[in-house]
Amino acid sequence: MGSFLQKYLPAFFGQKFSGELEPAEIRKALENEILERRKQTKNGYIVPNTYKIRLGTEDYQRLSSLRLMEDMTVFVEKVLIQSDSFMDGTLALRLSEDESMEAGDLEVFSRYEDLQPKEAADTDSNTLVLSRSDFTRPLNLPPVRRLASLRVVRGIDAKAYLEIGERKVYLGRRDQNDLILTDLNVSRLHASIEYERHRHVIRDAGSLNGLFVNGVKMSDACLLPGDEIGIGNTLLRYEVL
Repeated sequence: MGSFLQKYLPAFFGQKFSGELEPAEIRKALENEILERRKQTKNGYIVPNTYKIRLGTEDYQRLSSLRLMEDMTVFVEKVLIQSDSFMDGTLALRLSEDESMEAGDLEVFSRYEDLQPKEAADTDSNTLVLSRSDFTRPLNLPPVRRLASLRVVRGIDAKAYLEIGERKVYLGRRDQNDLILTDLNVSRLHASIEYERHRHVIRDAGSLNGLFVNGVKMSDACLLPGDEIGIGNTLLRYEVL
């Protein structure tokens, strides 16, 4: 009896009793599409920059919102970091209705495209488009996309913390920096982090004592989850949120 319950009860209670599609299923389908369509180039793995999510009428009417599309956009950008992949061009998501599909059905298509803002807006009334460059956020959406974090794990500023997104940020001792450190071996402007090809790249800003990533001195590096950044006597860890 015990083995029967162990085998079948988790599946019984974990199943969906309604045909409604959940956002988690859309995220999983997007992740699968990204990993299946990514290709290796001399500049690393690249993935498509345009995604079309097709839903049945019932699910489209229930889920279609700019909030959902914003959440999915952030999710795609985090998958890129976690899979050590890059994306060229503008990231665009399209959510569309297909009357022939049943509730719970889902299809995701992707392609590599040099998408311009004017093209993103040229669509029918049953398609919701979110493009990173041409989107004006309503007041109920977060003003900044938070993708990753920097946390001081060793040094005088232990536990100092900064969440980073698509905006360039600065690290060092000066008051104008985004992450202000008091370590006297850190330069006033020690390093910067920029968002390039949908990835975070850290660069030495001409510091006196240099920039180290995972113990290796570098002038710049594309960051991966868990990377440890050494500046002065301070050690920071980079993680995806």
